[in-house]
Amino acid sequence: MNLKEYIHNSFKESASNLERLAQSQEVQTQVIKAAEWIIESLKNGGKLLIAGNGGSAADAQHIAAELVAKLSRDRTSIAAIALTVDTSLLTAVGNDYGYDYIYDRQIQGLAQPQDIFLAITTSGNSKNILKALERAKQKKVKSILLTGFEGGKARAVADLSIVAPGEHTAQIQEAHIAIYHTLCFMIEKSLVESGHVEYFD
Repeated sequence: MNLKEYIHNSFKESASNLERLAQSQEVQTQVIKAAEWIIESLKNGGKLLIAGNGGSAADAQHIAAELVAKLSRDRTSIAAIALTVDTSLLTAVGNDYGYDYIYDRQIQGLAQPQDIFLAITTSGNSKNILKALERAKQKKVKSILLTGFEGGKARAVADLSIVAPGEHTAQIQEAHIAIYHTLCFMIEKSLVESGHVEYFD
């Protein structure tokens, strides 16, 4: 294997897929709607609850960090919780009820109608995400799905679906990062402009 050629081709494929993302009017429309929902929720005292598995679990934590801490400028905090981080809770639910319920139980106990649930699953078929989306619907909590391929079973359950382009999981997850960074910037800008969040400098 020619490593230099492999790296060049890999970067080129990633760039090409991100260009597909940039050209997708459907994705842009859904991202705008997702931002509007989240902003409205936060203005009304709600919070953003985020969950995923594997790399998507890391993405959930990344999003929460960007909002609760900061993106680039010091500011007041924005309410977001990654449901992926409490090992005692996750292992207790996994042990007592099964892994499929690790997010369902948290949505059941923590979510309020003014909140937003952001579910991340590349395939759209993660069982624990499906159960959490169903629980969110039961609790009248709006749900946003960040997914890929055709959206899987979750697309029929979520209230709003953002389907990222990509021929394989890595490309879809790279597109997810671009999408949620954009979302976070939009959320911050709107909340600052409306006076709900303040910059320190």
